[in-house]
Amino acid sequence: MSRLRSRAVVPACAVLALLWSSLEPVCAQGLGELLLRKNSLYHEISVYKRGSVVTLQFGRRNATLFQSQVDVSDLRRHLLEYSALAFGGLLYEPEPKRVLVVGLGGGVIPREMHHYFPQTEVDVVEIDPEILTIAQEFFSFRPDDHLQVHIADGRVFIRNQLRQQPVPKYDLIILDAFNSEYIPFHLMTKEFLEEVKGVLSEDGVVVANIFYVNRLFDAEVKTYLEVFGRCQGFFGARSGNCLLIAPGAQAPTLTSADAVDRAAELQRKHAFAFDLPRVARLLHPEVHPEPRATVLTDDRAPVDWLRSQETQQTPQAQ
Repeated sequence: MSRLRSRAVVPACAVLALLWSSLEPVCAQGLGELLLRKNSLYHEISVYKRGSVVTLQFGRRNATLFQSQVDVSDLRRHLLEYSALAFGGLLYEPEPKRVLVVGLGGGVIPREMHHYFPQTEVDVVEIDPEILTIAQEFFSFRPDDHLQVHIADGRVFIRNQLRQQPVPKYDLIILDAFNSEYIPFHLMTKEFLEEVKGVLSEDGVVVANIFYVNRLFDAEVKTYLEVFGRCQGFFGARSGNCLLIAPGAQAPTLTSADAVDRAAELQRKHAFAFDLPRVARLLHPEVHPEPRATVLTDDRAPVDWLRSQETQQTPQAQ
């Protein structure tokens, strides 16, 4: 049984990752030449290039963390740990017919889903039209008939899907929307997750990119448990990211052995450029919030305060 236990020493860079919206720390490493800096309606956006590696960064100019990173000479490389962890959702639904990704960034996750599953319908929802333009110009992101980007707020998009008859259902839903601080609070609440559940197929799975070293993590887990009843998680070994898994009603609950076996089979079938069995070994079959955690709601979501409070728990080594 995998539980959370008293925290060990967390590297400084992992702690910083919780204080900014970026997914992995830059620390002392340079990002190279500044290619673009502009303000959109939603972000202060910077794009850097060092060799063939392009980096997307939101927020203040001296920020030491970033949102997305792509090697444009080798698009199969996953430079940030979280994007490979997102593929852990395939261990629950190995052949998704429809995928929804909320949040585009540099487009790594939807692009790679489309590469390995070219006939799968992938919908991406991105609130900022500037990000789509930047992803296409600098990060080699190319939409097509099976990979479509919808410029909309993620919650509004899902709510509009719920109004359709019949309601479109997704086999894999990946929540990866960040602003320059963290996940927008309206994409973290019980009410939002109930809407997400409404467009999830019965045997599908939700994969949410969150961070695990402050008290907001516990509130997020408790909120997901309130809506979905079960949670598992892939915890980053090189970052503060947790890809939280919320299976649909008919989706499996995996043991560690199940995950490794399924990953090995999928690796043989699809020849992923990353190591899916390694992702599987980062699974925590049970994730429990600390007892004092509260459910996040539209009326009560003290996100900023919780992000500033260090958790008393950290993932147990497997």
